[in-house]
Formats: sequence, structure tokens, C-alpha cells
Amino acid sequence: MKLVLMRHARANDGLPDKARRLSDEGREQAKDRGRQLADTVFDSAYVSDSARTKETFRLLQVDADRIEEMPELYLGSHETVIELVRNLSEDEKMVLIVGHEPTISAASALLGSTSARVHEVRTGVSPSTAIVLEFDSWDGPGTIIDVMRPQS
Repeated sequence: MKLVLMRHARANDGLPDKARRLSDEGREQAKDRGRQLADTVFDSAYVSDSARTKETFRLLQVDADRIEEMPELYLGSHETVIELVRNLSEDEKMVLIVGHEPTISAASALLGSTSARVHEVRTGVSPSTAIVLEFDSWDGPGTIIDVMRPQS
């Protein structure tokens, strides 16, 4: 079982926050991350309902059998993500969650707390970073097996 926790790509500044769109750099970041994930077929994808996370997900152009927009991921804490992961079904073997900071790094650090690579995410991640965790069971601890960071 694998989980990819991803922070949205770089967004433009502005208000209202929820309506912020990706910058030109962010659009390129999302496309680059999509190329890295191109061979992955997700059973499920859960995406915050902010404009920048939805745009990031769209530009990834990944395959997902089920896509769910989740308003809770916009203002939710790491506990929201952890609860989501703990409630995944056994049929969901490959899952993508696209959200925000500091939620993504905190959830990654807690879910992969015994991983040798936890130090890479503990203090936060930059836009368009994707953390890949492997699990034996969604109830158990995960192992951080990759941290995909933008090139720029």
C-alpha cells in the first residue's frame, strides 16, 4: 500500500486565499511532478477544494479510479489527513492526497515517524513536494520511501 502526500504547487499571492491560482512556476512544477508520477495509477485521489490544489491535481494528469474533492483538507490539520488515511479501505492500495502546509509535512512526519527519512519532512516542505509512504496496513506506521522535490 502506498500513499503520496503532496503540497500544491507554487501559487500567486492574493486574496481571497482559497481562490489563489498557481503561478507560471507552479504550473511547471505540477507538470514536472506529473511526469514523475506518470506510471502510477491511483485507486483514489483526495484533493483540497482550494483553486491551487485543484489546479495542481489537474496539471498532474494522473490516472485515478476515484477522485474526491474534500473541503476538510483546506483548513484541516494533520489530524484530518491521518484520520483520512486510517479510514481508507483495503481496496485503496495506491492513494494520492493533495493539500497544504503545514498539514502535509506534519502528517507525513507522524505517519512515517519511524522512517530514516522523517528528518526530510519534519520542518516543512516547499510547494510541489510529494512524499511517498509505504504501508503494510493503513492502521499501522508507514515508511517514507521517497521525497520528490521541485528542481527549482
